[in-house]
Amino acid sequence: MVGTLYNAIAVGVGASAGLWLGKKISPDMQMRVFQALGLFTLGIGFEMTTGMDRPFAVFLALIVGVIVGQKLQIDEWIRRSTHRMGEGTGTGLIQSLLLFCAGAMTLVGCMQDGIQNDPTILFIKGTMDLVSSALLAATLGRGVLLAAPAVLLLQGILTWAFTLWGAGWSAGLTADLTGLGGLLLIALGIDLLKIQSFALLNFVPAFAFVALFRPIAFWIETELPLLLLFS
Repeated sequence: MVGTLYNAIAVGVGASAGLWLGKKISPDMQMRVFQALGLFTLGIGFEMTTGMDRPFAVFLALIVGVIVGQKLQIDEWIRRSTHRMGEGTGTGLIQSLLLFCAGAMTLVGCMQDGIQNDPTILFIKGTMDLVSSALLAATLGRGVLLAAPAVLLLQGILTWAFTLWGAGWSAGLTADLTGLGGLLLIALGIDLLKIQSFALLNFVPAFAFVALFRPIAFWIETELPLLLLFS
C-alpha cells in the first residue's frame, strides 16, 4: 500500500504546485514534459514484456479482450460520462481521475504491489502523476487537487483485491499478466507522444482472458508440433 500512498501524496503536491504556478507553464513546456513522460513509459513497457511465460496466451488474450472491450465500448462510455459531468471543479476532478486511475499503469502497478509486494511501478506512476497533476491543475483548477484522496481510495481497493486473490497465482501467470501490462504501457507511451491514439480502456478485459488461454498456448507450443510431426 506504500506505493498507493506515495501516489496520492504526489498528486496532492503536484496539484498544489500547479495551482500556485497557474498559467506560468507554457503550452510548449507542457508538450515537452508529456513527451518525456511518453518516452519513459515506453521504456518501462518494453522492459516488462521481456519476461512473458506464454507469449501466445498474451496475444490471444489481447485480441479477444479488445474485441470484448470494443463491443462493450468501455473507453467510449467512460469518456462520455466524463464529458456529461459538471464544469469547473467537477470537470477537473473527473478528467484528472481518468488520467491517474483509468489506465494500464494503475492496474499493473496495483497488481505488482498486491501480488509481489513490489511498489516500483506505483512509485514511477506517482512521480509521473506529480508532474501531470501540476500541469493539469494549472489549467483545470482545484478539482485536480480533489483527485488525491480519490486516488488513495481507488488504488488502495485495487491493491487490496490483488493481495487477497492474487496470492495463489502461479509465477507464469503473473509474468504473463505483467507482460500484458507492459504492452498496454507501450501503447500509453505512444499515445503520450501523439504518434497514435489508443482506446486503452477497451484493452483492459484482456487481463481476464490470460489464465484461460495459457493451457491453449501450452498445447500449441508443445503438443501441436509433435502431433504434426508424427501425423
